Amino acid sequence: MIPYWPTTGLTTVRMPLSFTAFCAHRQSLYLRYISVRVGGAVHARPLVQAALGDLAMSWPQALRSPSPAAASWRLLTARAAGAAGHVPRAPYDILGEQHADVLVLRYRLGLPAHVAAELMGIDEPVLAGRLQAALRAFR
Repeated sequence: MIPYWPTTGLTTVRMPLSFTAFCAHRQSLYLRYISVRVGGAVHARPLVQAALGDLAMSWPQALRSPSPAAASWRLLTARAAGAAGHVPRAPYDILGEQHADVLVLRYRLGLPAHVAAELMGIDEPVLAGRLQAALRAFR
């Protein structure tokens, strides 16, 4: 399990239960997604931990946002984009990140639409629109 609070050896920072539950609910899918983005699970775990650490630092703001899931997804994809420079990026070279992410979640990871939408913090009709646009780009 990914630790959700940094330990310095002197102090342990404890996070609210809501944060821990939020992360526990998403961590395995985040790891699968990042593994695809950066080309393997070895590099995925530290990136997911870093993104969740970023989220921990802004958890109160994320809770006040329209969608904590969307806030978390932005942090995760920023970490992925920064680490994916040496990895083949198709479909990311052809599509924008949001459209490529939908393809990865739906077809590479095989997630149902409602799960992919919830993971990204968007409504299912928005996901469907992005998916249609992405598929049109490959025709």
